[in-house]
Amino acid sequence: MKKLSVALLLIFCAAAVLAGAGEVSAAVQAGYIFDIEGTAQLRSADGKTITLKRSEHILYAVKEGDRISVRKGRVVVASLKESKGYEIGDNSEGLAKPGRMVAVRGKISELTGLYAPGGTSSGSMGGFVVRGVRPCIKAISPVSTTILDPAPVLSWENRCSGDRKVTVKIISGDTVVYSAESEGSSLKVPDKVLAYGNEYRWIVDSGKVNNVSGGVFSLPSEAEAEELGRKIAAFKERKEDLSFRLSYVFFLVDNNLNDLARAEIKTLKADFPENEHLKKMEESIR
Repeated sequence: MKKLSVALLLIFCAAAVLAGAGEVSAAVQAGYIFDIEGTAQLRSADGKTITLKRSEHILYAVKEGDRISVRKGRVVVASLKESKGYEIGDNSEGLAKPGRMVAVRGKISELTGLYAPGGTSSGSMGGFVVRGVRPCIKAISPVSTTILDPAPVLSWENRCSGDRKVTVKIISGDTVVYSAESEGSSLKVPDKVLAYGNEYRWIVDSGKVNNVSGGVFSLPSEAEAEELGRKIAAFKERKEDLSFRLSYVFFLVDNNLNDLARAEIKTLKADFPENEHLKKMEESIR
């Protein structure tokens, strides 16, 4: 089974290093830029200077030895080692040290509650697809993800010609726990079919030329689901702050809540269409 959240972390960090480090491959990564407002610059350890733009440099990798100066506004850097951020404000400059930003000039404020990649151990999830030479059906959700609702909606894309009827099955181990037919593109699982703490496979079968697609999903324990729900609600309370929107995405990925992460990245991409880092994040959890 593929460890998707680990894959995302590795792919994204590698992409960020290439984008943010330039020729300085030996520099140790200290964190990511989670917000930029106003006028600011970053001077890398090798002396290169860039003007920071919110549209382009959100999730830019900050290396140890980098300096960020803010004339007016703010820059937030989320630490990779701690669940906190560092806000560099007006007329201030910060230096990236191991796991933190220190003030060189002016003042740097700590922001608690931020969440950077790798904050929790990742679960193991994977998807499967078995299709014909010209597939006409594709499972959309839930695929390779943890879910919190024990009565989820299964959705798929059906481009098969002719009869639209498909068969949907949910499997636990070697047992089919649910089977139904549908002529639509989604199906809500009834209550009491699924149980907390279990992993499931599901398939949608068009019955045409071996066109079958599906995925794997899991439910945490009921207590874990409640705790994750509380943390999600806390992030959403601060959704107007870009730093916490980004923290929310990394929290979702690290907890294998990949479907929710995909949806959140989609909204961020709409807000920041020029940001290449967001595009790479989306691609890495497909």
